[in-house]
Amino acid sequence: MQVKEKQNKSKKLVIKSKKILIFKIFILISIFLPVYFQESIFIVKAQTYTNISVQQAHDMIINNTLYPDLIVLDVRSQSEFDTNHLCNATLIPSTELESRINELVSYNETEIIVYCLSGGRSATASQILVDYGFIKVFNMFEGISGWISVGYEVCPSGQTQPIISFSLISFLLFFLASFVILIAFSINKKNKK
Repeated sequence: MQVKEKQNKSKKLVIKSKKILIFKIFILISIFLPVYFQESIFIVKAQTYTNISVQQAHDMIINNTLYPDLIVLDVRSQSEFDTNHLCNATLIPSTELESRINELVSYNETEIIVYCLSGGRSATASQILVDYGFIKVFNMFEGISGWISVGYEVCPSGQTQPIISFSLISFLLFFLASFVILIAFSINKKNKK
């Protein structure tokens, strides 16, 4: 009888240790498998940007149905932007793009048209965006010079609607409102006690 009990206990220990081993393997797989696939997907997504003409850029900008969240990114200097720029463009100079990339992270799957004066800086900036995982990057390779030469409208200094700043303000207002609601809820809960 004691031998059978020892054998049963031994079998139970073996089964329990196998279950623990399977659980550990499952945990390891669930931790490392997503990281492996995420890196693979990132490499596939971040290969290149698309060069587009000013006519193609114009068509994208005026087509709010196909591109409702389109970002137009001016990568020239502040003084160039102040002279003229595409209406509703957001300015992030190419020299500051990497240090300010966090301003664009929420738009990594949104169409972004990048432009400069003639296409050189915007090509570099487009590649930076791609390197950071942006997947819908369009370089307007003729720049604002090409835009002006075909007669498209530009906005002079002081006429801009920075999309990113609005989004930041919206986020801060939402955060502040949430904080106020939480405080009111906690005060109300304390008063009921």
